[in-house]
Parts: sequence; structure tokens; C-alpha cells
Amino acid sequence: MKEIAFTAALTDFNNRAHTIPAIPAYPIESMPDRLYVRLLRPLLGLIVKRHRYRGRPTVLDPVPPYAYGRLVETYAGSPIGAILARTLAEMWASPHLTRRCKLLMIAVIARGLGCEVCAPEVSEALRREGLKESTLAQVLTHLDAPELDDIERLLVPFARETIWYEPAPLQRRARMLRDRLSGPQLLEAIGVASLANGLCRMGATVMDHKI
Repeated sequence: MKEIAFTAALTDFNNRAHTIPAIPAYPIESMPDRLYVRLLRPLLGLIVKRHRYRGRPTVLDPVPPYAYGRLVETYAGSPIGAILARTLAEMWASPHLTRRCKLLMIAVIARGLGCEVCAPEVSEALRREGLKESTLAQVLTHLDAPELDDIERLLVPFARETIWYEPAPLQRRARMLRDRLSGPQLLEAIGVASLANGLCRMGATVMDHKI
């Protein structure tokens, strides 16, 4: 069940990471129907089978006290746990957006998805970043607050739009952000929003709902 949840979350991430910047999917989707691929299918099948293997139990290093640490610990013993830990550590360490901005994006997505197991951890992390509980409540209700900086004010509503979306309006919003953010900031915002959607859905599936 946990591996299925991870695969679904990974697909969720890839879907948004390709859709938001309007990366064409047709060349990839149509590849199996191309003549040379069809001719090479038996050989490709053998290559894939030779590289297929079953994951082995993996020791999980101590998890730093950041949001979604409990989700990582849920996958202790699985190679997925180490992958999640590394992905989250690199996301928090990336300098293009502040940690508070990323947490606010995640909090809005967790609220929109009704993820009861994710929200407390994210709220606690925001308190450690110095955000008042009343400010967070205002952000979650109105997608804005006087205490937000200019970048947070742009990305909080953007994060909300990534939960249930129509591709064209979401892509228009991303083009608007392109004129207000640097390239690295926009790429990081897309990555954080895409990852948060997958993490919240995965957490709601595999984590104990008793906090």
C-alpha cells in the first residue's frame, strides 16, 4: 500500500511539474507508437527485464526535525524513505525561496486537500519560523495577510490553484509569475507546489491520523 501511494504521489508530482510550465507531453506519450520503437520492442523488453530488481531493506538515517519528517519515518526500512528524506532536505536547503514561503505554500495545499495529518506538522514548522497562529489562520482563510512579503503574496494563491486545476488558467498564472520572479524562483515554486500536492496525498493515505 505504501509503495502504491508513493507511485501515485510521484505521478502527481510529474503531472504538475510538466503541466504548469507547459512542457509538451505528446512526444513522450507517442513514443511507444513510433515505428523504430515498435521494431526495437523485443530488445527493449529484454533490457528492461535485466535491470528490473526488487528493493532491499534500507536503513534510514535520523530524520531532521522538519515538516514531513513523520512521513519519512513511515517509510523506514524501505528505499523510498531515503529518497524522501533526501528530496525534502534538498528542498528545504534550496536558497531561491525562503523556508517560510515554502511552508506557507504547503500549508495552503494541505488545507485545500483536508490533510489532517500534514497540517499540524506544517503549522508547527511555521511557528518555529516566527509566524503567528493568527496570521496563518488568515492566510489559510483569505490567501493573504499583512505580514506576507511580496513573493509570498504571489505564491500563496498560486499554490492554492495547483490543487484542482484547469491546465490553461494555471499556465497563464505561471506566465504572470514569470514576469515577477526570477527563473530559479519560479522553478522552485513549481517544484514546491508539485511536491506538496504529492506529499499531502501520500501522507493522507499512509500515515496514522491520530496526532
